[in-house]
Amino acid sequence: MTRRDLFRLGLTGTALSWLGRGCQQKISPGSSEPTNPPTEPKAVYVLTDGKTLYDDFDGHGNLQSYNNQNLAEAGKINSVLWNVWTGWGTADIVGDPIAGSAGSLLTAVNEDGQRVEYRPQGNTGLEIKHVYGADGRLIEAVPHVPGEPYHGSRKMTWFGAMDGYLVTPDGPVRVQKGKVYGIARIAPSGAGGNVLRLAGSLSAGDVSLEISNPDECEAADNKSFSADLMLSSESTSSRLSAVLDFHTTIPDQYPGKSWLTQIGIGTMGSDALRIIGQCVNVNTGYRFLAFLGDAQPDTWYNLRVDMLTNKDDGTLGEKELRVDFYVNGALLASTIPEDSDVVLDRQRTGAGPSRILTVGTNQNQKSAVAYFDNVRAVYRNRIG
Repeated sequence: MTRRDLFRLGLTGTALSWLGRGCQQKISPGSSEPTNPPTEPKAVYVLTDGKTLYDDFDGHGNLQSYNNQNLAEAGKINSVLWNVWTGWGTADIVGDPIAGSAGSLLTAVNEDGQRVEYRPQGNTGLEIKHVYGADGRLIEAVPHVPGEPYHGSRKMTWFGAMDGYLVTPDGPVRVQKGKVYGIARIAPSGAGGNVLRLAGSLSAGDVSLEISNPDECEAADNKSFSADLMLSSESTSSRLSAVLDFHTTIPDQYPGKSWLTQIGIGTMGSDALRIIGQCVNVNTGYRFLAFLGDAQPDTWYNLRVDMLTNKDDGTLGEKELRVDFYVNGALLASTIPEDSDVVLDRQRTGAGPSRILTVGTNQNQKSAVAYFDNVRAVYRNRIG
């Protein structure tokens, strides 16, 4: 048993009481010999690239290649995909509270691989057209003239990790990765369907959903973790936060506490909402902090954190990990944490690494409410 296993058992010792019965062999009545079940072909899994859907709460996500079925279920927090930690709060699937309103995004990818996005300008009723390059860089931001058509795309490409099926009004169509298929319609992103609502009510009770397929994904394998996120004006706390959290521990660094990377929306030093990205080692006091822009309540933002190693970027050293922070597809901050060699060492990380959606109030008797949708992350895709 490794140090990693021992540390995990220290956190989950209650599970040991279930171990005895679970490991016993099944004995047929009147026989002293075990009866073994029929042998089934061993399932084969691969890790996806993190750019395909993990769960959109509308039944899309975790598309398994061997049977072309989604593990995600519409209107449910699937127990195969999520661990729920409600504390003093709730986790529910609800309809998008601002679907079709000015808080929604309109987005499309054009024929040049650029993403064109239309965002409301405060409460003015006007929209700003943002154009992002294929690398996520903002190319231009100009007013969208009311009444003019939105810029749609002449091409639509399947971006899944593997081949799959596209659901159309005429039924499912077999599609192949990278091949062009017809017209892409412009539509609200993060709107018009089921979303996840996390609501916390006490500072001691953060509300979290943890990815459980797989529940642990090493930093070198994580690649990308993203979701649409919106803090709600229903919240009463003025010290609230909602984050995407990549979290592990380093047991051999005293006192053996957390190492984490987060991107999210919250308050820091004032009541103003800001988008924040950070890397933190609780043991050493190391912290990288980046302010990625102001945020508004009741507005969807796509937040994403990528982790790259030498295999992804040859300019990085063999023991270097680069963390990139994106907002609405634009790369806004990047860092190589000072302890990235430790985080990349499987033998030195303890509980985790885990990927978690979390809402915190940070004020007693105050509430924090946030919505999440279109979660994308690395998952285990069954291919046989």
